[in-house]
This record gives sequence, C-alpha cells and structure tokens, in this order.
Amino acid sequence: MKRWFEKYRYWMKIPAMTFLGMIFIVAGVGKLFYQSGAFAPFPFIEGLPLAVTQLLFSVLPYIEIAIGAMLIHGFMVKFVAAIVGSMLAVFIANNIYMVSIGRGVEPCHCFGMAGGLTYVDALVIDIMMAVLVAVIFICQKGSYFNIKPWFLDSEPIRVKQQA
Repeated sequence: MKRWFEKYRYWMKIPAMTFLGMIFIVAGVGKLFYQSGAFAPFPFIEGLPLAVTQLLFSVLPYIEIAIGAMLIHGFMVKFVAAIVGSMLAVFIANNIYMVSIGRGVEPCHCFGMAGGLTYVDALVIDIMMAVLVAVIFICQKGSYFNIKPWFLDSEPIRVKQQA
C-alpha cells in the first residue's frame, strides 16, 4: 500500500516551491533597493575580511533572486532546496543569537525595504521556511539535478483506467 501522501505529493510540493521562491524573490529585490542598510549585524562573519563581507552582501540579493526563480520554475529543486536549507541554518542561528543577547525586537532588515521585521519575526519566518524545505525534500521525486520544470510533469494528469 502506498503512503497516504503519494497521491497528493505533486500538489504539496508546488505551493511549497512557489511560496518559498516568492519569499526569496521579495527578500532579494527588497535588498537590492535598500543596499545601504539592508545588512544588520551578522555575528558569524565578523572574522572575515571587510572585502569578503562586502562582496558577500552585494551578491546575496542576486543569489536570493536566482534561488527564488529556480524554485518557482522547478529547476534542480532538490539541489536548490539543499542550498536553501544551508542558508536557513545560518539565518536561524543568527536570529537565535540576536534574540539571546537581547536584541530580538530590533529591526533585522532581512527583506530590505520590503518589510520591517524584528529578529523574532525573522526567526519565526525562517522556521516556517525550513518546514517548506522539508516538504519539498519529501515530495520532490527525481535526482538533485533534475532540470525538468514542474509544469511539464505528467503526474497530475494521470487517470486510473477502469477495468
């Protein structure tokens, strides 16, 4: 007997991919228009040289937009979800640290000009995004480098033949 979600696997992954992709696109675009103040204290990169930190923060919006577009399109979904999971681990660790030192109600500028979140709000959103990544991993069939987009998948069109 198949698992209970085998029939609904396709319809669970599409909203998860779309919603997660839209979050990343909004965050990336918000940071593009708000470059000067978009990056709040990030304790895990304090040991890096200034040039590396500036390069990282100038490239991050483009990476987020590309990740969002790849998720919405369905291009290499498991690979992108693994990258997103790694990013979320760092974001969650940063937000937990900022909340633990008493700066949880300060604005984090996670979405640039697109949203005024505090570190506590960002932590809640990051945890919800981690759940979406888990849904994508569970529901996505195929390899990590599958380039077939979701809208060309024939799974939802299947009809049982009656004998």
